[in-house]
Amino acid sequence: MKPYEHGGNIYDYQGNLIDFSSNINPLGPPEWIWEAIKEVDLSRYPDIKYRRLKEAIAEYVGCDRENIIVGNGAAELIHLFVRAFKLKKPLIPSPSFLEYERAVKLNGGEPVYLKLEEEEGFKVNFAKVLSKIEEADSLILGNPNNPTGQGIIREEIGILLKKAELMNIPVLIDEAFIEFMKDYKKYEALPLVKKHDKLFVVRAVTKFFGMPGIRLGYGIGSPSLIQKLEEYKEPWTVNAFAEAVGRWLFKDREYIEKTREYVNAEIEYMLFSLRTIDYLVAFDTKVNFILLKLKAGTVDEVKEKLLKKGILIRDASNFRYLDKRFFRVAVKRREDNMCLIEALRGLYEEGVMPDKERVVV
Repeated sequence: MKPYEHGGNIYDYQGNLIDFSSNINPLGPPEWIWEAIKEVDLSRYPDIKYRRLKEAIAEYVGCDRENIIVGNGAAELIHLFVRAFKLKKPLIPSPSFLEYERAVKLNGGEPVYLKLEEEEGFKVNFAKVLSKIEEADSLILGNPNNPTGQGIIREEIGILLKKAELMNIPVLIDEAFIEFMKDYKKYEALPLVKKHDKLFVVRAVTKFFGMPGIRLGYGIGSPSLIQKLEEYKEPWTVNAFAEAVGRWLFKDREYIEKTREYVNAEIEYMLFSLRTIDYLVAFDTKVNFILLKLKAGTVDEVKEKLLKKGILIRDASNFRYLDKRFFRVAVKRREDNMCLIEALRGLYEEGVMPDKERVVV
């Protein structure tokens, strides 16, 4: 199997780039993390049970330490879940994060896909999921979903979980981006963990806390589910730096609230500005990235021209059901966002994109 491409791969390009392909907190990590890193003792193994780290996470999400597992980013935990439950036919509403599909195929399975319709704004059709799940042995759901930026409310998740319980199948909900949502409490599935033994909620430090280099993810589930996952998990996959930072990170409430406020203001600015560009369709989003569609031309043309201006975007054509008209951009700091908007508008003047009289949807 060929490796799946992801955003953030700046290493294939030369020069200093503004990376809009990677959906990371534009404020960057909190300043105090460097002090935490300095205190790391590299002559010792991390605690193999990650007790202090799990206690910090448990306090943050409001559960017990026995409900927590940690991993080398959310991606490790997604693969672990698929492997531990030997999933062969999970239902995956798509387009969605490519590692869901990859994890299943690496374990000899073939997902059941539910196409998210462009006409419905790529929102998850709750009734269709409820019907399609009959064909599956599990459910994997991005909430909010990547690359579409849409979510499903907790009440609907609860109904899906009751259906899954009747079928006796596990459910993974990937909440890697949920903390960016202004009204995230309407969507988060954490309160449902106590009621459903086979629900696994995955989150990541990577995105919201602006530290993809740390590689720290965590999952929340019933004690029995967590124990099952631990039996399949490799030891020491979280290094000493990630453990040290994680023990303090979730206590920084000021940083958390500042991020949410800043990003949501920039989402509004970005959507308004992008929708003034005639050759683009900008889809609604609830998080720190926006899915865009070209009314004419291909993303290859746009990407090449933007690279010359020092801007990297995410070609979204390798997401299932999307094609060369689609790309995704992150929501970054205002000055960077202005650079992107100006560059996209400039493609008219350079003749890369047709003027609005020639655009055909």
